[in-house]
Parts: sequence; structure tokens; C-alpha cells
Amino acid sequence: MNPADPLAHAQALVTSALAARTGARVVEAGCGARSHLAYPPGARVVGVDLLRSQLQRNTDTRLLAQGDVAALPIASAVADLVVCWDVLEHLPDPEAAIGEIARLVRPGGLVVLALPNILSLKGLVTRFTPWWFHVWVYRRVLGDRTAGTDAFDQFPTAFRFVLRAGGLRRLVAAHGLRVEALHLYEGPVPTHLRRRHRAADVLLTAASIGTRAATLGRYDTTLSDMIVVASRPGSDNAA
Repeated sequence: MNPADPLAHAQALVTSALAARTGARVVEAGCGARSHLAYPPGARVVGVDLLRSQLQRNTDTRLLAQGDVAALPIASAVADLVVCWDVLEHLPDPEAAIGEIARLVRPGGLVVLALPNILSLKGLVTRFTPWWFHVWVYRRVLGDRTAGTDAFDQFPTAFRFVLRAGGLRRLVAAHGLRVEALHLYEGPVPTHLRRRHRAADVLLTAASIGTRAATLGRYDTTLSDMIVVASRPGSDNAA
């Protein structure tokens, strides 16, 4: 399935999975300053982040805890949903984090992983350029005046190649999870770049056409982001 809006598709899967849960338990692993998905009324949401500065800016989540995504301070098999959004690319050991995320999910529960596509043009540039260059691009090219300040929502990346789509599928499966959906899509950075600079729009369109033609439609270098929805097989009748 290749939905027109992968984010809406992920939201629909989450909404459907949590609809029958009274007081659904949600963990946002690396919650940052805000939530990226909507949860049903009554959901019990816990946000965990390593940075106190991010927790202090988060007004979406009532229960917040400081902690490492690779060593989450939460009991096993208690979550109906674990969300890890734009976090894995920053971690030196994303495999450990995925193991922790999988540990938290009860049978019948879901995991949502969102991250850049390392094999996209944006992903490769991010992987092989220094942090100061990322700040410069956000400030000078994308017009984000918060770049380099405490209000900036971007952080240095480690971006391990294990996070490519195929590697991520294998990692998820190795921890007993089943991939329900994996979508590559053009994320907000290249979309904003297209709107802000006509030349960038032309170049990205040419890159998309060229890579699709060269790979018979199997690869598009402009699909900068990825979202994965996985489930823990089995059922848990606890409400």
C-alpha cells in the first residue's frame, strides 16, 4: 500500500488500535517538545526524553520523565503504543533503543517509528556533513532563525546505516515485532525547500525523475523520510 498521506495512514492505524482500549497506555520515547500523533480521550501518555530542556518545553504531555531511549525507565510489556519520532537517527546505538521500545509493548500493541530515510539525498547529505553545516542550512537556506539556539528542534546525528528501510525491517523483526506498514515519503524539509526556492524545486523534481527512471521506479532520492508501524503479535485482554 502506498497511501497519499503516510502520516494520516499511521494515525489511522493508531486510532483504530487504541479505540478499544480504556485508558490506553502510550509511551513517547524521546518525546521532545511536542507530540506528533493524536491519542483518544483518557489515554495515559508518558513522555521520556534525555534532555531536560526539551521536557520543559513540552506542553502536550502531562507525565514526563528524564531518561535514555536506550534504557527506558519503564516496566516491560505495559504499553499499548510506543512512539519514537525523529530520535533513532541521533543515537549511536539505535539497535539498543529499538530493543527497549520493543520490550515495552504488550501483545497486540503498536510501535510507531518515524525518522529520515538515510538513503535519500537529504539523508546522505545529513550523514556526511558536520553539525555546523546543518545549522547553516536551516538558518540561511530554510530561514529558521531558531537554528543554533535552545529553541531549535534539530540535533547532531549519528545516522547509522542499519536504519535504512531493509535494515530497520530486520531489526524490528529480530525483536518479535511485525511490520504493518513502512512508507517512504517527502518530508517537511525538502517540501519547504521547494516552496522557498524555485531552483530547488526544479532540481529535486529532476532528481526524482532521474532516480526513478534509472531504477525502474524502485528508488526515489527525494523521499526523505520514513514511517514504520509495527505490532506485537498476540492479544492482551487487559483494559
